[in-house]
Amino acid sequence: MQDIKLTRQSPFTAEQMFALVVDVDRYHEFIPYCTASRVRSRQPVEGGEEMQADLVIAYKFLRETYRSKIELGHGPLSVTVNQARGPFRHLFNKWQFEPTEIGCDVHFELQFDFAVPLLRRVIQPMMGRVVERFVAAFEQRALAVYGQDETPAEEG
Repeated sequence: MQDIKLTRQSPFTAEQMFALVVDVDRYHEFIPYCTASRVRSRQPVEGGEEMQADLVIAYKFLRETYRSKIELGHGPLSVTVNQARGPFRHLFNKWQFEPTEIGCDVHFELQFDFAVPLLRRVIQPMMGRVVERFVAAFEQRALAVYGQDETPAEEG
């Protein structure tokens, strides 16, 4: 099983970054290799919400669809993803958004193991780079949606 952890500082608020990660219906617009994304259901649960979502991931000749159970926590802001159905023997993904004076820290963790031997051989060795691109896609999406931090020009 592979375990990848990253922390990024963002100039955007925890609430803004949380909103981007929760907007699964738009993933196919900006996430590398994601060709379709759809929230199937969303309901309140104790401490937050729960969603079921389908993603289609394509890379070269490979194409996989998987369903995720997504738990949205509101104190602290977090998104936890587990596979409900798909190509993984094990999938756990967690985003946590920690407010800072200048925006927020985004903590990302991904644990996974492919059930399909071909995917394990072809995709697993490059997952570190894929995750970097995945997280960078959210950073770029934040810039596109929320814009650059504009500081007023000094008068004088």
